Amino acid sequence: MPRSKKPPMVLVTLTPDQIDRAKEANGRRKQITHALICGDYGQMFGTERQCLKYFTAWNSIFRPLFSRVHRTKKHDIENYTSTENLVIRLIKADDRRSRRG
Repeated sequence: MPRSKKPPMVLVTLTPDQIDRAKEANGRRKQITHALICGDYGQMFGTERQCLKYFTAWNSIFRPLFSRVHRTKKHDIENYTSTENLVIRLIKADDRRSRRG
């Protein structure tokens, strides 16, 4: 994938409306304050601590998959459902990237 086509990886502090939408999609009882958006690979929703743990690890492990990595308090989110097996998707994409050279 050319550099310009790579998605960003974004750690988002959700607004109250976004929190409500994420809880509606993922379960009202879940503690959700943040999202980790990984472009077409998917997204996850959780607490700041949960999302930051993955954001930090994936920044070093999967950095070549992303155009940039950053945190923000404002981000448009289209899909509020957490992606199942997001880490598996990232591993497969990274393997494909590694094989290409």
